[in-house]
Amino acid sequence: MNSDRLIHYKVYLLFILLSAFFLIMPEKSLAKKSHPYVKKIRVIGNTLIDSYDVDKTLDLKEGLTMTPEIMDMVVSELKANYQYHGHSFIDAYPVLKIKNGVMTIKVDEKDEYNWGKPRAERAVLKKAFLYDIKLTDSKKQEIVETLLKGYRKQRKVEEIVAKFLVEKQRRRIEEIQSKTRAAMREKIADKVKEYQAIKKNIEEQDAKRVEAMKNRIVSAGIKKTDDTTEKKLKVVSDEYTDLDEFLDNVMFEEMLNPGL
Repeated sequence: MNSDRLIHYKVYLLFILLSAFFLIMPEKSLAKKSHPYVKKIRVIGNTLIDSYDVDKTLDLKEGLTMTPEIMDMVVSELKANYQYHGHSFIDAYPVLKIKNGVMTIKVDEKDEYNWGKPRAERAVLKKAFLYDIKLTDSKKQEIVETLLKGYRKQRKVEEIVAKFLVEKQRRRIEEIQSKTRAAMREKIADKVKEYQAIKKNIEEQDAKRVEAMKNRIVSAGIKKTDDTTEKKLKVVSDEYTDLDEFLDNVMFEEMLNPGL
């Protein structure tokens, strides 16, 4: 009996373990599938650094599961490589779609060409060519660094000016909107006052008409009552006159023929 119970217990325990295993495995498989596996990183838009150097920096060896955190680290590493070569105004962002295990990162070098080392080097070469000046590498590097400092200041000034203009434009827009709202409120207030005046006038006219109607009704009622009273008085007066005449006749006959 004890051996049978032990066997049943083992079977029951095995059933629980298998159930837990099958419940946990789909979650793990889904977790793995939620992040793609990347074997290679491809950089497009790069013109300032040797492609071999970029590929070497971003070499993934056997590949890895690409999470958002790792993706940010890869982009930061690429920007750091640009800064190491003297290019500070670089922007880079990954393409979300990963195809065949290859993740693509796009590089934006526009600001670097406008404010960075390429512009300074072009300016130095242009001046040296126009004035036929021969510069040593150290002197050339010194001039480039000086120009970069000037470019940074110029960019900072332009950013401040742009920010000021944006704020000024925003204040102007807010002022226009405020004036528009004030004019609209005044217009609405005028319309409300006009409506109230019209309504008050209508109510006064209605009140006058009602009062006039009441006066006509009262006046008509009094006149009718007066006519009836006059008729009644006239009838009473007529009856009194006939009676008086009758009594006079009786008294006259009595005087002529007493005892009749």
